[in-house]
Amino acid sequence: MYKSLQKQLHQFFQDVTAMGGFAASLLLTLLFISSPLLIPLIAGSVLTAGLVVLIRIFYFKPRPKKEDYSNLLEKIDASAFPSLHTARIVFLAILFSVHFANQYLTILCIIVAILVAYSRIYLQKHDWIDIIGGAVIGMATYFLIARIFL
Repeated sequence: MYKSLQKQLHQFFQDVTAMGGFAASLLLTLLFISSPLLIPLIAGSVLTAGLVVLIRIFYFKPRPKKEDYSNLLEKIDASAFPSLHTARIVFLAILFSVHFANQYLTILCIIVAILVAYSRIYLQKHDWIDIIGGAVIGMATYFLIARIFL
């Protein structure tokens, strides 16, 4: 029984972590293709990923569960700091909360962002400092994008 519950919990966090991934970000962007949010979504996604990759090029921090790498792209992917999943989900959560100004949606966005951030720790991809770094980048991206596009 305990093994089954543990396996289901692991699967739950794998599913949750996908909400901060590239595919989920792309899907959200496509859902808002005829919306005024399209340009901020694209710009925010590109800026968030760009900042994380730039940091990872110059600063390598191994993941809690170490990953092997043999080239620069693999090294960037094997680096833990900052969390790109967290940066993406924090950016999206703030963008949707502010744009829609709905208290229930804001609560949902906060819960999803916390779950995605925690899932990265649970899955041993990041530790707390990586999550905090990703959250700071997500917030900074939002404020920069809001200043330019909103």
